[in-house]
Amino acid sequence: MATNSKREQILVAVVNNIEDIPAISVVKRMRPAFADLESVAHTEIPLVAVVGKLPAPVQKRSGRQTGIIDKFLSDLEVELYCYALENVEPDTKVSDLSDDLWSKLYSDPTLITDAYPKGLALWLNIRPEVQVGFWDPYIVFKMICTYQYVHDTGGI
Repeated sequence: MATNSKREQILVAVVNNIEDIPAISVVKRMRPAFADLESVAHTEIPLVAVVGKLPAPVQKRSGRQTGIIDKFLSDLEVELYCYALENVEPDTKVSDLSDDLWSKLYSDPTLITDAYPKGLALWLNIRPEVQVGFWDPYIVFKMICTYQYVHDTGGI
């Protein structure tokens, strides 16, 4: 891990938080193809794939030197793909898992804090994807987490 990469620190923190959810069996940093789900052991499901995009930085001047840009405010989108097995009450399963993810991610004060630089990010916005996929016996849904954070020219 690049020591200056706040992006990587945020992604690692997200993975660690999700791994603490008892209802989640496995967390991976790579999204499996739908065809690969058949080779995933049922004991590894529910599985959450955490996929981070590159941040979208906005240049900011720190005010220390005229004409020098040395601070950036970036938005980092992290996509959470949740795969579960349920063919009796799939909608209830989606509610349970999305609720667990939502509450766990919003509750970590070491990741999100209004007292920068204590936390890694300034704020978080979670957008559940409206469309949920049901492919008997699999349920797939996505949540898009946007973390806003400050970094400098030393890394993203």
